Amino acid sequence: MGAHVGPTFLRIMLGAELTRLRDLAGLTGDQAAKKIGLRSASMISKVESGHSGFERIDQLMKLLDEYEVPLEGQEMLADWYRNAKGGDWWSPKSSTMPSGMNLFLAFESGASSVKVCTPQVVNGLLQSENYARALMESARVADDRTTEFVENAVEVRMTRKKRITEEGMELVCIMDESALRNRVGSPEIMLEQYEEIEHLASHRNVTVRIIPFSAPTYRVFGEFHVLDFDRKELPDPVVVAPSTVDQGMKCTSKPKPVKQFVRRFDVLAQGALPAHETPGFLERLKREVRQA
Repeated sequence: MGAHVGPTFLRIMLGAELTRLRDLAGLTGDQAAKKIGLRSASMISKVESGHSGFERIDQLMKLLDEYEVPLEGQEMLADWYRNAKGGDWWSPKSSTMPSGMNLFLAFESGASSVKVCTPQVVNGLLQSENYARALMESARVADDRTTEFVENAVEVRMTRKKRITEEGMELVCIMDESALRNRVGSPEIMLEQYEEIEHLASHRNVTVRIIPFSAPTYRVFGEFHVLDFDRKELPDPVVVAPSTVDQGMKCTSKPKPVKQFVRRFDVLAQGALPAHETPGFLERLKREVRQA
C-alpha cells in the first residue's frame, strides 16, 4: 500500500473489511461484540463505519480470530490498524475547510484514479499557486473569509497536486471552455495557468479534455468527482463527490448516484475534444491573452 494513504482512509478501509468479514461469519454487531467481551455493539459500529478504531489491538485480533481470518490477513489488517492512528496531513487545516472536505480528502488520498468535470474554473488539481490564490481572494469578501482561510486553502490545494505529480494517481479531467476563459487574476496569471495545465497534461497519468463553446453537447453546471479505488483494498469501488453550493463536498458510494455520475461523465466525454488537441487549444488561448 502506498505511503500516501492517510489514517482516515485506512480506518475506512479497515471498517469496510471488518463489515465484510462479519457478514461472512454470519454474525450481527451485537453477537460480534459479545464474542470479544464488549458490552454493546456501538464500538463495532463505530469501527465498521471508519469513525474510530478499537482502543487496543488485542480487541481487533480477537475479532479476527472469531472471523477465522488467516494469519496473513490478520497481519495485513493489524498493519492497517497501526497506521490508522494519528491525523492526516490536512488535519491542522481542517477547521478552515468547507464541510465534507475532510472526508473527501481522505478518499482522494487513497484513490487510484479520479474522473472530474469542472465547468466554470480550472480544476483544483490543475491550478497553479497564483491562480488558486487569486481565485480564493476573489471570493474572500463574498464568503466572509479570512486571509488565514485563503492561505490554508491554497496550501491544501497545492499539496493535493502531489497525488498526480508524485504518487501516480490517474486523473481524467473534462473542463468546459468557460473554465479556461473565465478570467482569474491578471493576464499573467492566466498565461501561467495555461502553461501549468500543459505541463501537468504531459504526465502519463493525466488526461485533460476540453468541451468547446461550439460543441452542441450535454453540459453540467456543477463540478463533480468520481473516485475509483483498488478493488482488493476497498469493497465499495467508487465514491462520487459532487461539490455543494458552499464549496463543501458530499461523498457517497450508493450504487444509484454512482451510476448516474459515471453515465454523466461518459456523455460529457463524448462532447469533449480529444486529449491530443488540448495543447493546441491552450496555445490559442495564450495568443488571445497576449494580443488583448
